[in-house]
Amino acid sequence: MEKMKTSDDMACKLALLPITAVLIGLLPPATFATSNHGFRATLTRVHPYPGNYSAAARRDGRRLASLSIADTGRARVRTSSSSSQRGLLQALVENGAGAYHMTLSIGTPPLAFPAILDTGSDLTWTQCAPCTACFAQPTPLYDPAASSAFSTLPCASPLCQALPSSFRSCNATGCAYDYRYTVGFTAGYLAADTLAVGDDTAAPLFPGVAFGCSTANGGDMGGASGIVGLGSGALSLVSQLGVGRFSYCLRSDAGASPILFGALAANVSSRGGGGAQSTPLLQNPVPGRRAPYYYVNLTGVTVGETELPVTSGTFGFTAAGDGGVIVDSGTTLTYLAEAGYAMVREAFASQTQAAGLTTVSGEPYDFDLCFAAGAAGDVGTVPRLVLRFAGGAEYDVPRRSNFDAVDERGSVACLLVLPTRGVSVIGNVMQMDMHVLYDLDGGTFSFAPEDCANL
Repeated sequence: MEKMKTSDDMACKLALLPITAVLIGLLPPATFATSNHGFRATLTRVHPYPGNYSAAARRDGRRLASLSIADTGRARVRTSSSSSQRGLLQALVENGAGAYHMTLSIGTPPLAFPAILDTGSDLTWTQCAPCTACFAQPTPLYDPAASSAFSTLPCASPLCQALPSSFRSCNATGCAYDYRYTVGFTAGYLAADTLAVGDDTAAPLFPGVAFGCSTANGGDMGGASGIVGLGSGALSLVSQLGVGRFSYCLRSDAGASPILFGALAANVSSRGGGGAQSTPLLQNPVPGRRAPYYYVNLTGVTVGETELPVTSGTFGFTAAGDGGVIVDSGTTLTYLAEAGYAMVREAFASQTQAAGLTTVSGEPYDFDLCFAAGAAGDVGTVPRLVLRFAGGAEYDVPRRSNFDAVDERGSVACLLVLPTRGVSVIGNVMQMDMHVLYDLDGGTFSFAPEDCANL
């Protein structure tokens, strides 16, 4: 391990920067002309697909707890136990389940590192030296004292105020954060530096991008050195860079998946053999509940030829702002609100049993509705699943994205949709082999089948 700078070195560095920090931090979030030309990067899947669905379901459970806690704004009471903290952060970073890595570079000179892509959060963060409690990572710690463009953000800065108030505080360093959910934590301070996206040496450089300099963490990030937040809020990387839109295409094979920003994230096409579909992006109607999620309005579900009796209340928001449906890159499977899931389950169960399939217990695999399958997971005719969204968009879900073998022998196949008591989530398995576009400027979410290898 490289020798780290001492805390005295760090203090000296910070002491030289207060004026710069104030000038940069008090400015509104910046946008960059170079972003109009667009840029791209690649995503690498952390866990193999299809891999272990049971382990994915368990990791998803922890992520769903994080999403629900973040949506309500409730934070976990602090714990003084270092072992508990290590376990909490391990759950936090594992809750990416089917997570994808993307390369970021921060600093002058730049330090490149892999970060977990997360459309469910705003804060982009990495571990910083000196670090009081850090998890193992594949790259050197980012050292603020080694970057000539580093500055801290004061508490009065708009981006500091964009942090959830329950996780934000002020200290001698400036704007501090302490994210503590039911399943994890990361603590540090907001800073700004030059940033580049992707591993292309010709990638555009963006000065003065705010990020989290985390100095207290634990656990195992699974080969990543931080998180890149692509949520919909002001702190999000897409918001700070002013790109207006981004898209990705998640491959179901072992290849790297493309992610595109700005002008390169053009309207999705139908080159993959199906028509492009679009639906409006929503905000949580309760102002205090506006987490940085990408909400969509799921208005109907069809199983086989049966149209389910979905109403506006099945997947919609409650008066308190609970519920809703989000599209999330970090959740593997798809989770539906209990009432809606019960309809889907009943329709699948009745139609598959009518076709002569044998129901088996899904408990050993952490699934609910499972059937005996052949050696290759062939369960014969499985009813199609179609999701309908506001604006007329329809997604005829490929069978493997909602029903697949879950054991190594291929003897048990399960419905890859599960119930949840919180926000409903369309996970990344259901997004595979699709070009999906998050158009923040246009307020729409679009998707179309695509050969991701040629995008």
